[in-house]
Amino acid sequence: MDIQRLLVVLTEQDLNDLAAKHLPKDLGVESLEISIEPEGVRVKGSYQMFMPVSFEILWELGVDGGIATARLANFRTLGMPANVLKSLIMNVIADAGKKHSWLQVVGDVVRVDGDGLLKKEGLTARANLRALRCQAGKLVVEAGN
Repeated sequence: MDIQRLLVVLTEQDLNDLAAKHLPKDLGVESLEISIEPEGVRVKGSYQMFMPVSFEILWELGVDGGIATARLANFRTLGMPANVLKSLIMNVIADAGKKHSWLQVVGDVVRVDGDGLLKKEGLTARANLRALRCQAGKLVVEAGN
């Protein structure tokens, strides 16, 4: 299957529902809230360590060669920049990515092969992903030739 034209609009509620459904329960993340802004996708919540530690992450979205990308642009915890913990976050994602051939971490960028994800679910398709655009409250996905 070759997708010729596709335009999908995802809302903040869509992303929050997907996260609630698919994030592992043993991850230790609570009060997760995803918002979409022109700068990217902002993720807020708290992580249980010895006590709940609040965090806020800004992901800048893009497309590279038909692959969706999310660059960790900003990470704050306890209200302060946390560059030291940035590599820890990326390592957690990279470890999760080892279980999935469609997910890869390169430096501070997460790469998601949508075609590979579809194939894993039994659908061989070429989405021809072209753009991911963040607008206030919505994410626009464009694919096709």
